[in-house]
Amino acid sequence: MKETQLLTKEVYHSDFLSIVEDTVMTSENIQTKRIVVKHSGASAILPITKDEKIVLVKQFRYPIGEITIEVPAGKLELNEDPLLCAERECEEEAHVKPKTIDHVMSIHNCLGYSDEVIHLYIGYHCEDVKKPLDKDLDESFEIGYYTKKEVQALLENKIITDAKTIILLQHYFALNAF
Repeated sequence: MKETQLLTKEVYHSDFLSIVEDTVMTSENIQTKRIVVKHSGASAILPITKDEKIVLVKQFRYPIGEITIEVPAGKLELNEDPLLCAERECEEEAHVKPKTIDHVMSIHNCLGYSDEVIHLYIGYHCEDVKKPLDKDLDESFEIGYYTKKEVQALLENKIITDAKTIILLQHYFALNAF
C-alpha cells in the first residue's frame, strides 16, 4: 500500500500554498495522477480566559461564502515554531495572551489532497492584551467571549462547522465536563 512518485509538476504557486500534479505508480502497478495542495502548515489555539470564557472569532470565509465562528489560527511562517505561531495568532486575532498553553494534537485537515498539518493548542488563563499585534491587512473579524453552555449550543445547532475548532472544543469539553 504505497505509491511511488514518477514525475511531479507544479501547476500553481502563491505566497502560502502550491499545487502539484504528480504521476505515481500504485502498489498494484497502476500509473495514475495525484493532485496535492502543498502548505507550510498552521497553528490554532482555543483561548480560555481566567473566568473560563471561551474566546472565538467570527469571520467571513470566501471559499464557503459564509461567516464562521472559529478559534484563532494562522499559517506558519518559514521555520516558525508552531507554539510561537499559536501565541502570535492568539494575540493577533483574539487580543488575549495565555499564561499556559497545552499542545492537544497535530492534525491533517484534508489528507486526501493536501499535506497541511495544523498544530492544535489550548491556551489557559488568558488575559487581555492592551496593544495587540496588528492583524493581517486582508483580515476582518469580530472577537466573541462565550460561556461553555453558549458554545455547546453553537455546536449542537451546527453553527460551528470548522474542523479544527470542533476538535479543540470537544477536547476541552471532555477535559472539563459540565
